[in-house]
Amino acid sequence: MPDIQTEMQKILQSWEEPETTETESITMFTPTTNTSRATFEEVRDMPGLPPKEYVRRLTAKGHKSSSVSSLLGQMVRQGVVWRDSGGTLRPNGTEYTPLKTAKKFTKQTKKPKTLKVKTSNTEAKGLAALVNEPMARAFEHQPDIRTSLDVLMDALTLNDAHELYRRLHLYFGGLGK
Repeated sequence: MPDIQTEMQKILQSWEEPETTETESITMFTPTTNTSRATFEEVRDMPGLPPKEYVRRLTAKGHKSSSVSSLLGQMVRQGVVWRDSGGTLRPNGTEYTPLKTAKKFTKQTKKPKTLKVKTSNTEAKGLAALVNEPMARAFEHQPDIRTSLDVLMDALTLNDAHELYRRLHLYFGGLGK
């Protein structure tokens, strides 16, 4: 009868040396392609092409067209690439940075802080045009003895009145506090 020590040694040796058969083959899975990196590198290497051209080029390299077009849209929204006035794409950097998930990106861009801004000269002109146009329309029809403010209030549409309120609030917002 063999002793326990020799039996344990046999068991340990069998564990250390895996049994392989000739029919058993070790399968290594190929790494998946990183479509977002490839998309950025294509924009970086060939800037100034329309998005459809990038989709066509990357589809020819084996990437799904829907994935590439979706990634291009995400990259534009997250500022990794930018769209110029001609509608072509250009990179914002030379190195690839991973895209943020939609959940993280929406948390970061949820609500910007509102700042009170003094109106510029162009905003003042826009406000004057907003006020003067309804007044001019009101005075075209008939002479009126009411004050210009009454005429303005009667001539404004609801949308124009709301825009006037918003702009006056921007202009006078910080004065009463």
